[in-house]
Amino acid sequence: MRIITGSARNAIIETLEGENTRPTAERAKEALFSMIQFELEGRNVLDLFAGSGQLGLEALSRGAASCTFIDSAREAVDIVIKNAKNAKLFDRARVSAVDYKAFLKSAAGKEKYDIIFLDPPYASDFVAESVKKGTRKKQPAP
Repeated sequence: MRIITGSARNAIIETLEGENTRPTAERAKEALFSMIQFELEGRNVLDLFAGSGQLGLEALSRGAASCTFIDSAREAVDIVIKNAKNAKLFDRARVSAVDYKAFLKSAAGKEKYDIIFLDPPYASDFVAESVKKGTRKKQPAP
């Protein structure tokens, strides 16, 4: 795996061994970033279920102002930190080993993100739960 373009172009992204963390396929990542490439500059990004951190690191490489990386696995967080340092993007990264539910609860009303990457394990319903927990209810108009 590598960072496709930007300030950290071609930086190698290490991943964890085994089936618990699976990186986003490079073709899928390329397609995603070609769609949002002009929306990244200066944005605050959240990479929930970060794994190796490749989505958030790609965003940072392409000009995002900051990225918060969240993963419940300590081993994944260690890889994100290593990858961010190797790509020279660590100064704009915030990395936490915490369950996504606990993070969303603690960040509610305090944190704002322009772009959120949700790439959880395949056999989970974490996307639906994450969106539900992260969506604020709008107050009715007076």
